[in-house]
Amino acid sequence: MTQEKDIFKVMHSQRAIRKLKTEFISNEIVNTLLEAAIRAPSGANQQSWKFIIIRNSKMKESIGSYYSKAWELAYGDDTIVTPKIDSKVKSSAAYLAGHLAQAPVLILACVEHDGSQETLTRGSSIYPAVQNILLAARSLGIGSVLTTLHRRYEKEIKQLLDIPDNVDTAALLPIGYPTGEESYGPTKRKPVKEVSYNEKWNIN
Repeated sequence: MTQEKDIFKVMHSQRAIRKLKTEFISNEIVNTLLEAAIRAPSGANQQSWKFIIIRNSKMKESIGSYYSKAWELAYGDDTIVTPKIDSKVKSSAAYLAGHLAQAPVLILACVEHDGSQETLTRGSSIYPAVQNILLAARSLGIGSVLTTLHRRYEKEIKQLLDIPDNVDTAALLPIGYPTGEESYGPTKRKPVKEVSYNEKWNIN
């Protein structure tokens, strides 16, 4: 029962941490996060995930530049209608867009495939692993967040990192100790009764 309580505590308090210290993150910690990642389920147990660990400052700067451009395209122009986003979240996300390269480590989560057209279900073989990284990071007091804006420059980033054609990048995770400006949960979510139905749609 103790373990069950611990995991629920982690799940109820894990949240996006975008403001990170530049303090070194050891290989041991990164390996612990990846060990958690590969315990996740995947389609037909194919385990088609791949993870690129990026520490090189020039490489992080290049990826950060693409990420910043993607942010500007998505949210930078106030005259363009963008997806609704809370002002506090937007401010935090804007900070990340300008400081991504300063994160000690970037983990690029990828999924290998047979070359067929990308579908929604392909993500089922990588995003559970990404969530495991986030939960493991939370349990270790490490900050992170699942980001996908880099995919606006998928072609360029794949070329930069020599990623083959039959591999998609699914998520970019900055890893580092929180600065203290942002903190873990408890998280605020819509009540279960607002997002669940009994037997048929819209039946409570």
